[in-house]
Formats: sequence, C-alpha cells, structure tokens
Amino acid sequence: MKKVALFMDGWKRYFTYAWPLGFMQKIKETRADVNLYIFNSNGNWNRDDGYSYGEYNIYNLPELTDFDGIIISVNNIKYPEVTAELLDRIRKSGVPAISLETAFDGLHFVGIDNYDAMYDMTRHMIEKHGAKKVWYLAGPKDNYEAQERCRAFRDCMDEYGLTVDDENVLFGDFGFNDGVTGFEELLRAHGHTCIKHEKDGPDYGGPAEVYGEITSGSFADSAPNAETSNNDEMDDRRLEEREIVKKILPDAIICANDNLAVGVCNRAEALGLSVPKDFKVTGFDNFDKAAYYTPRITTVSRIREKIGAAAAEIMLNIWAGNNPDTSSYIDYNCIFTESCGCGADAMLNGRQYLKNYIMGVVEREEIDESTLDFTHLLSKCGDYSGLYPCVQTAYSQAGCKKCVMVVDRSLVEMGGAGSTLSAAYDEDVFAVKGYPQRMQIVYKQGVADDGDDTYHSMFPLLDDEAGGNIFLFAPFHFGEKAVGFCCVENGYYLMDKQLWSTVMSEVNVAMINLFNKWRLEQINQELTAISIKDPLTQIYNREGMRQIAAKAFDKAAGQGRALLIMFADMDKLKYINDTYGHEYGDKAIRSAARAIAGGGGISSIPVRYGGDEFVSISIYDETESPEERKTAILEKAREIAAQEKLPFALEFSIGYVITAPDGDKTLEEYVREADHSMYQEKIQRRVSR
Repeated sequence: MKKVALFMDGWKRYFTYAWPLGFMQKIKETRADVNLYIFNSNGNWNRDDGYSYGEYNIYNLPELTDFDGIIISVNNIKYPEVTAELLDRIRKSGVPAISLETAFDGLHFVGIDNYDAMYDMTRHMIEKHGAKKVWYLAGPKDNYEAQERCRAFRDCMDEYGLTVDDENVLFGDFGFNDGVTGFEELLRAHGHTCIKHEKDGPDYGGPAEVYGEITSGSFADSAPNAETSNNDEMDDRRLEEREIVKKILPDAIICANDNLAVGVCNRAEALGLSVPKDFKVTGFDNFDKAAYYTPRITTVSRIREKIGAAAAEIMLNIWAGNNPDTSSYIDYNCIFTESCGCGADAMLNGRQYLKNYIMGVVEREEIDESTLDFTHLLSKCGDYSGLYPCVQTAYSQAGCKKCVMVVDRSLVEMGGAGSTLSAAYDEDVFAVKGYPQRMQIVYKQGVADDGDDTYHSMFPLLDDEAGGNIFLFAPFHFGEKAVGFCCVENGYYLMDKQLWSTVMSEVNVAMINLFNKWRLEQINQELTAISIKDPLTQIYNREGMRQIAAKAFDKAAGQGRALLIMFADMDKLKYINDTYGHEYGDKAIRSAARAIAGGGGISSIPVRYGGDEFVSISIYDETESPEERKTAILEKAREIAAQEKLPFALEFSIGYVITAPDGDKTLEEYVREADHSMYQEKIQRRVSR
C-alpha cells in the first residue's frame, strides 16, 4: 500500500476539500491501493504570530521518508520561511513531490496556467472593449498566483503599447474588503481625495468638508436630511462629486480574483457609479458570489477537483516508473459576462441558487447549534481525562472511523506526582518546533490496543491494510507551544461542511482553559504555601499551625486519637548571634528546624512558633514514650550540627503534652501547656548547673 502526505493551509479557515476529494476520486477510479494523510493548518487567519506558528508546526510531525509521495498546497502560508523549510525537507527526503497551483524547483506542478488565463482576460478587455486606461488590483505581492496574473497583465498591456504606471497597480489581499478599499485607494492615487469609507477615521481623505462625507448609499439616491440647511445644495454637491469621480475613472479595473471584483462593484454602487456603464470590472476564480452578483462578474473558471485528480495521476505514473511532465495544466475557461459589458452568457437558475442558499442557511443553523452544544460539553470537562472522550464522541458523530489524540506528557502529569510543570510555567516545557519523544497517546478509538501509550510514530498506529482512506491531522497548541495533535480517519463530513477548523479551534480553547485553570490552582496553592510557611526554615509558621495543625487536631479528636505536642526552645541563640554573627544565627535556626522536622517523626507537623521557639505536633504512639521522642530530636540536632560543622552545640529545652481526644481544650491551650512544660524544664536545667 502506498502512502501520500498532503500539506495544506486553509484560506481564512476555509478547508480546500477539492484537493483530497479530486485526489481520492482518481485513486478509487484506478482502484489503486493508496492512503492519503492530510496535515492541515489554519495559520493565516489569526493575527497572533504565535498562534500561526503553532498551527504550522503540524508540518513538522511526519517523517517524510515514511511516505511514497508528497503533495503540497502552500499558496496561503503567511510566512515565507515556513514554506522554505517545508520545501527544503521535501527536497532532502528524495520522495516524489507535487505542488498544487504554485511552481517550485524540483517539484511537479499541477494547476491552471495563471499567466495564460490572465493574459486572455486582459487581451479581451483591450480588443473587445477598447480598454486603454486600466487599473489592476493584484492581490498579495508574495503569492505565486497573484504574481503570475500580474505579470500576464503587464505583459499584455505592454504588447498593445499601453502604459502601466505603478499607481495603476495595487497589491493587497484577496478579500472583499480589499476590493472596497483598493478601489478607494486607486481613486485617491489618481487625484481624488474626498472619498471617505465608513470605517475610516475623521482625518481620512481630503476636502470632505466641501462635498460632505460619503459613507453609504449613492449620490443620486441619498434621502433629504431635515437637519441640513440646504438639501438642494448638498444634492448638487454630490452630483458634482460623482462627475469628478467619473473623470478619473479608468476604462476597466481588472482584479486578481472575484472577491476583489465584487468589492469594487459594491463600492462603486455606493458612490453612485454603474458597472459596466461607467467602467468595466473583471475577476478570477468563478466563485458563487461572482456568478450571482449583480452585475454578474466576468471571471476565469476552473474545476478544482481536477487539480487533485491530476496530482493523483502524476503520482501513479511516477510509481509506475514513467516520467510524467514536470508541469500539468488543467483547463480553464474565461466567462465574459455582465461586468465587462458582454451580457449574460447563459441564464442562471436563480431560484435553484436561492433554494440551495436557504437550505445552506438551515444546515448552517443546525451545525451552529451542534457546535454550541459541543462547546458547552467541552466547558463542563473538569480535566483532560474527561475532555478526550468528549472530543472523540464529536468525531464519531461526524462519521470518523478512527480517532487518536496525542499530547505532551507534561499535560498527562498535571496534578499528579512528579509533575514537570509548576505554577511558574516553565516556558521551555513545551516544544516550539516539532513533537518531542515525550508525546503520549491519551485516547485512541478504532485502533488496536497493544498496551503501549508511548507515541513512537504514526505507523502502523494510523494505517490500514486496505487503501482508499484519508487520515486528517491537526495540531493542539498553546500559541506557538506544541502540546499535541489529533488524527481522525475519513472525516469527510468535517471537511465538506467546513467543520474541521471549527472543531479543532474549540478543542484548543478548551485545552487552554483547562491548563489555565490548573495553573491558577497551582498558583493559589503556592501562594497559600508562602503564607503558611516560614521563609527562613521552610517549615510551617504560626498561621500554618492554625490552618494545617488545627485540621489535624480536629481530625484526631473525631477519630478518638490523642496528639503529642512538643514545644522546643533553642538554647543560647543570643550568644550565637553575638559571638558568631547573625549569619550563623540564621544557620542555627535552619538547623534547629531540620532537627524538629526530622526528629519529630514522618507524620509530624513542624512549626516555627517564634524566633527560637518550635512546635512539633504528631499522632501519639503509645508504643513510644514522649521522652523517646525528645531524645530523637536532640540526637537529630547533634547529628545536624556535626554535618554543618557548627562551632557551637545545637541544644533545646523541650516540653510536651498529650491531648485528650474527648476533652474540651483547644489546640492553642495545649500549645501553651507544652510551652509551660518547656519552661519548667529550662528552669530545672539552670538549677542543676
């Protein structure tokens, strides 16, 4: 069985389902034994660079030499270095590779000929419509398709002897709003400065105070304003403004895609202009919004599934030992229609489109309800062990055959003994690039259980004996920090309904929330520990005794058990400070605390009660007399003094008391009794000397 890896990045969270769909259709037609492994990211929609890099890290998961073929669709990747690193790994792997829609050295290319298609579009505008003054909205400057289309536009204009000044070409992005703002910017670049878009600031534009702010609606159709002193004068000014705009308009605006074209037309209408009467507009890609917009957008059409199918055909030829062409171009079709003045080439079924739209809205509402339920379910998960099966349930309901979730072992250890994390959150705990060996399988469904939860590699864990399956991968990450990944098999519903990125985003948010909740708990615990611990000795202070020892006292009383409370006063602390200095005084106090903690027994609660006063509270063991416990503390003190090479003896006066479980005395009262007992011993020791 052959394995093919597909690396792809969505466009603003849009999953390009056409690539795997076309690829697998061809594979099934030829009955080839092939599985497709998709490593999908959504790195270009979020404005946080850390998040984007966390998405792109999924490309570092697979070992490329495990595959028989590689396909990439990287036109949307926001960072050139991410693309460069992936290409470098592919070339070094020696695995045959195909790039979709973008040409790279050493890789086969599949797509349309963007250059020829835009050249045909530009030539049509010049020859058919006599366009001489043309503006061009080019899309992203570093995008391969945008570059090829812009190059074709310039070359075609040059062939016909038409000048293309830099102010006639504007780079930006591929979105609708880029068409709106791009049109306004081109107008300003050609001398018109009073266009003001509704999202612009008060200082935007030029002499807006002369003609009034243009924010929405058309000049001709603006309703009278009762608060305006002279409505007729305002209407005249707007008509004058429209005529000024018309004088600087080009014959045509050619756009690198349909989103831009629709944005231009929409803004033109708001300014009281008419397409194609006042100027003509063209797009590219034949999106639905172009086909059903008024006017219908002149565009370039290609069937994206054919690109995936062509990639499969090339891969099959390579495996068969053939030598396919390095470039494979699928057909494109220029659709010349209303926005360039050619009229509708065919009557569109508007009622069918509306029906599909309505049903799409209904389906979207159902999906949104399901997503809301899923998000609510995730929010109820108190820890990660409850989160993973919740996620798997959602995948099962979406028809996924297999599900495997892998996370950094640090998340597994959270809250358990030996955790590698602390409330301070060491930034180096999680990897920034790649997935380290400490990854652990935390959930698997539909996968053979061999008893080993250590993640070694995706094979044979994520594999099938028969081909024709798609394995879909996505990352778990906290910003740029890699915390794991998820894989499902045959998630067709998630891909087709554009749910994959939504589900993964919700899961990531839930994982981050659980992590932050754990961190807050740890911080609170550490803050509590700080408040009840003596900073010099790191044993409990008097507040700690009130909180910790008081609970032990009440619990012992409830169980009918007595406590042994010992009160120790370190001898000669003033002498030590005066003779050897306060540094040795502090060292003596720390050593005394160790003696109280070590000699008081494993279950004892050691307390620094005052400057040189200590308390030890433990369950009273009738098999051991209190005097034996005193001796253990004193022996521990001598042992520590020898270890620390103290130039003085470490001695105590110790008193004690045994509590009565059925008595009515408080812990503080017993401590005072033990203190009194200690004082009596100190007096006796002085008398005996």
